[in-house]
Formats: sequence, structure tokens, C-alpha cells
Amino acid sequence: MGDLQFQFISVFIATFIPLMFVALMLGKGESRQIILFFGWGLFSGVLAFHLNNSFGAGQTERLALSIAPMIEEICKGLPLLLFLNQKKYPSVSKLIIFCAMASGVGFSIQESIYFFSLSSREINDLLVLVFRTLTTALMHGMVTAAFGIGLMMTQQLKNVRLPIIFGLLAFCASLHALFNLLLQTNFAAIAVVMPVAMFAAVWVFLGTLVSLDSDYTK
Repeated sequence: MGDLQFQFISVFIATFIPLMFVALMLGKGESRQIILFFGWGLFSGVLAFHLNNSFGAGQTERLALSIAPMIEEICKGLPLLLFLNQKKYPSVSKLIIFCAMASGVGFSIQESIYFFSLSSREINDLLVLVFRTLTTALMHGMVTAAFGIGLMMTQQLKNVRLPIIFGLLAFCASLHALFNLLLQTNFAAIAVVMPVAMFAAVWVFLGTLVSLDSDYTK
């Protein structure tokens, strides 16, 4: 087992086991589901690392811009398909978005470990790591949230569900690839603005959901 692989797995185990204790204490409420999705995000980081190495070995540029985004979005978003069970989740709203964001943020921890392993231990590198971690966590959370919102809005379209799912994954992978591409150019500032703008849009969307829920209960 390589050093980087060991780091991924050790972080997953060291974080996931305490999370499971927290999830057990929270019972069967929404908070427990969010914690579990965060744990899945940690695991999906390990899974995506192995898949990326298998499908993109020796293809650094192609891996960053085409292979990795699709693999990572599938890994992060896979358990969100559970919300399509209308008998168990007849009206999915904020919960799917929070779970999606938790999965994306959990995944970003493993990616930050990867970037940290490539940097030296100087203070400038640590500042870059902090900044990169903030943007990466926000980006992964928001892109996975976009997938969750898409699933939520198309929950009733059973006849075209499969192509919609593939379309949503392709859209999210494209956003992810665009973020990776911009980071490698002189337009890196736009890459920083992207997750912030997406977070603002999701925040407004959540406010709309709260408003709709309030109107419904009146």
C-alpha cells in the first residue's frame, strides 16, 4: 500500500468511525442522514482515487478535465438516488440538498489531503492549502448539491428518469471540469468565484423552499 493510499484510508477510518457514533446518537432524524452522507463523501474520495488511477493512469490532463470529474460526481452523488423512492421520501426538499452538500464536503477532505501531500511544509504553501481547501470544499459541495436539486425537481418524471440522471451527471461533471480548467489558466479568479456564486444561488433556492413550506403549512 502506497503512502498516499494509506493516508486516504486512514483519514476515512479515523473520521468515519467517530461519525458513526454521532449518527447513532442522533437517532433516525435528518441530522443523522446528513452525517451519514458526509461519511459517504469521505469514502467516495478513496473510491474515486482508485478509479482515477485505474482509468487515467499516465493521462494527467485528460484525467483532470474529463475522466476524474465524471468519476467523482458519480461517486459523490450515487447514494442520492435513494431519495427517488417516493414511498419513503414522498416530498424531498431541503434534506436532499443538505445531504448532497455533506457528501461533496466529505469528498473534498480527501482531495485536500492529496494536494497537501504534493506541497512542501512552508508557510506560503500552507496559506495556499487553506485557500484551496476552502474553494475545493465549496465547489464539491455545490456541484453535488446541483445534482441533488436536479433529482428533486425531476422526481415526478419517472418515464425519462434514467436519461435525466445521466444528463445531470454530465452537467455536474462539466461544471467540475470547467473549475479544474480555469484553475490552470490566467482566469483562476473566475474559478474562485464559481463556487461562491453557486453557494449564493443555492442559498436563495433554499430560502424559496422555506417560503414554500411556510405557505403550505398556513
